[in-house]
Amino acid sequence: MKKTAFDIISDLYLTTNSKVSWTNKTTSLYCIVAGNISEDRNVLIEFLTLLSAHYKAVFYIDGDLDHSCYEGNIKASYRNLHEQIDSIENVVFLHDSIIILDNVTLMGVNGWSTLSPNAIRYLDESQIMSKYYANNMCNMAVSDQNYLYNSVEKCQELNECVNVIIVTNTVPIYDFISHNDKYLGSIDGELMSNNGLISCLSLDKYEKLHTWVFGKFEDPVNYTINNLNYVSNPGKEVGWETYFPKRIEI
Repeated sequence: MKKTAFDIISDLYLTTNSKVSWTNKTTSLYCIVAGNISEDRNVLIEFLTLLSAHYKAVFYIDGDLDHSCYEGNIKASYRNLHEQIDSIENVVFLHDSIIILDNVTLMGVNGWSTLSPNAIRYLDESQIMSKYYANNMCNMAVSDQNYLYNSVEKCQELNECVNVIIVTNTVPIYDFISHNDKYLGSIDGELMSNNGLISCLSLDKYEKLHTWVFGKFEDPVNYTINNLNYVSNPGKEVGWETYFPKRIEI
């Protein structure tokens, strides 16, 4: 069977001053964007529109950076994202969606972060993040865990649902980042990951899950654990001129 290829990108942290070009960067028909593109909503939409001219389809999941312009009103931010992305040809918002494409199935959630009470208190008292926003984020994290759990279970019964790619912004396994002193046992580590996301793996009785694409962590990841590939290709620490998508084949 012919394989389907995807370009993987995330965490570009674009601003209004970023000089963005995608000339000579495309390597596949399809692109997966794993969030954290820009805190400026106009810059995000302009970038997705740019990508849409270079790919047959672009599959986007949001990162927490992409919501920061809404100052904690996550529901309103999601409504606006859906409205704006729906108007861009060839761009699909993966939030709470399952897409069956050729021999591949895609599903995505942001993933957010589950925070301890001590972390929430510290973030609030330090005026880094309000308690209201932190609690909202934790609720979204649990909701995303449940969505993936139910979606993977549903896919087991659908014959056309094969070679599943899960896309999150959040790091799904804390061990991927724990070697970095910045994240080991720290609040930054809690903000970076959501270990509850992988509870869905227990439902994959027919081994339909193929690849987990994620972002957020500044170092690229390429691991295979129990026949599931984990891949990231962040651009945060990479100069724009030298950043290129990572190609995967399913």
